[in-house]
Amino acid sequence: MDNQLITRTQFAPVEKLMQDAGFAPERVKQEISFAIQSINKSAQLQKCSMDSLLQAVVNVSNVGLTLNPAAKEAYLIPRYNGLTRSMEASLDPSYIGLVKLLTDTGSVKSMVCQIVHDRDHFEVDLANNTSPVVHKPELSSGERGNMKGVYALATLADGTRQVEWMDVDEVNQIRDRSETYKAFKAGKIQSCTWASDYGEMSRKTVIKRIYKYLPRSEKAAVLDKAIELDNTDYMATDQQIDLIENLIRSSTYDERQKSWLEMEIPTMGAKRASEVIEMLRNNQPSLRTRIQNGETLSAGEIAGAVNQAVNH
Repeated sequence: MDNQLITRTQFAPVEKLMQDAGFAPERVKQEISFAIQSINKSAQLQKCSMDSLLQAVVNVSNVGLTLNPAAKEAYLIPRYNGLTRSMEASLDPSYIGLVKLLTDTGSVKSMVCQIVHDRDHFEVDLANNTSPVVHKPELSSGERGNMKGVYALATLADGTRQVEWMDVDEVNQIRDRSETYKAFKAGKIQSCTWASDYGEMSRKTVIKRIYKYLPRSEKAAVLDKAIELDNTDYMATDQQIDLIENLIRSSTYDERQKSWLEMEIPTMGAKRASEVIEMLRNNQPSLRTRIQNGETLSAGEIAGAVNQAVNH
């Protein structure tokens, strides 16, 4: 789909899916209307495949956010797929949307997320669960200086507080793993959110970091899904790559298949890495075969095998 205006009829196939996810028919109509407005205003979104646009809109109902531009909870974003060298639409939850999900799911009572500048008075005490942050911004116009970092301050259900701090270098390390940002820097695309909305992306980055350490509620799966959607734009982590390399070595694939996977690793995104890990786990030799081959099994593998045998 390249620079073509879209209409409501093109979204008819996903209306039932959105209702099945919990949206009332009127809410579905509203979200599709917001999507159409967003797409028809963006030449980059119009270059994305219709399939990716449909999936992105369905994901609005899957995570329970809205595309209403006044709410600023989520957006349809064109992202560069380095594997296919094409643009795909994705649902991009904003930091406001992630905070909403955190409070809605009961993980936190409230969340504050702020950018710190060089001339602000800022102190953080990670061991203090009552008042871990002192942040007094320099109020003189134009005198706050450059951005130094960003923090998220969560108030938990019991009233205690938890803080996560990231300096600019840490934020930029995350930014530089974004496939879309790399495509922007290389001149393959004309814009990206890391370039146009650096502060908002920084806030979202630190919220995703603190979420790893927050108490999990029964409704956390919704937030997991929202973060998974956001992470699809980033390169595979070192932990994912290490696991893939180990699984390739022990897999039942032939040498040609292993070689193809190894060549893909340097350009592998986080979403693709998750798919490859699942695929490799489904193509590992049985424990019996490994024992026959003289391999030494870990205590965890032996315990898992015993548990599986007992339950079956």
